[in-house]
Amino acid sequence: MPDTDTHILPPQATPHPTDEAMCARARERFTADRKSRLRRRRKRHAQMPNLIIIGGLKCGTTSIHHYLGLHPEIQMSKPKELNFFVEEMNWDLGLDWYASRFDDRFKVRGESSPHYTNLPRFHGVAERIRDDCPDAQLLYMVRDPIKRILSHWVHATGAGYETREMIPTLTKPDTQYINRSKYWMQLQPYLEYFDRSQIEVITQEELQSEREETMRKAFAFAGVDESFKSERFDREWEKSSAKQSDKYQLMERLIKLPGFRSFDRNFDRLPESMRWIVEKVVHDPEKPPAEKPVLPEDLFETIRGRFGEDVAGLQQFAGREFAGWHDYS
Repeated sequence: MPDTDTHILPPQATPHPTDEAMCARARERFTADRKSRLRRRRKRHAQMPNLIIIGGLKCGTTSIHHYLGLHPEIQMSKPKELNFFVEEMNWDLGLDWYASRFDDRFKVRGESSPHYTNLPRFHGVAERIRDDCPDAQLLYMVRDPIKRILSHWVHATGAGYETREMIPTLTKPDTQYINRSKYWMQLQPYLEYFDRSQIEVITQEELQSEREETMRKAFAFAGVDESFKSERFDREWEKSSAKQSDKYQLMERLIKLPGFRSFDRNFDRLPESMRWIVEKVVHDPEKPPAEKPVLPEDLFETIRGRFGEDVAGLQQFAGREFAGWHDYS
């Protein structure tokens, strides 16, 4: 395995409006909790989580969060993304608030926050998790780096966060589109604070093509009955096919209006049956995947060349080559 000392972590990033808009929306979802002392009190049966999905962004975290939550021994948080261990986001809500998102009557309690692997924007996340959840199992969802970059771009432009031109933006080597696909680099702080046995890597490609086998692997890692199956494993959440659709664009505009912000903040708290109805309307999971932007060949090769060492390190750590990825050797 490559020496982690050769992967120098990037310094604190200069915030960019695209990333800041996404983070501001995630923080705004807990406005009511922030204003209410009652909502921040520790509840009966509150307990810290012991399963945390640490990313990555646009790598299938929403789908696996739902699949895990179907297991009778697992409780996954509502809403999905608590972003608690990011100091700049929801750390100020306090440990009582965070513990109250989980129920100690479940063997496994989990959450999923892709901003937990958002270097160099957010530092100190792994250390905070270690301090308060030292025994947690950490699941890291990844996908082909370039495919993730393009999905991230579609998401950011579809939501109105990104207004720059694609080619000049992706040409820059230090953009967050690039950094968030450097999974081995993002994993370094966790390797410093957690044992290897506490970290599992699963690819979105594996989740899509070998869903039952991949979920057995995830259940075994979480420490629950790995033979569990559900017909709802067929559901795919937040497919990118919606991002450029008129329905999605309308929804993005509506939730920015004062009267609809409460719906956005509380959507993930609704029962899954109701969320799935909205999911089918807005994201239309029956549609084929959205066409991604095409990179010019020279830019594709430039970006591909930036991931050789990073992909090699991650695959060696995971103990396998990842099927369905471009050749980064």
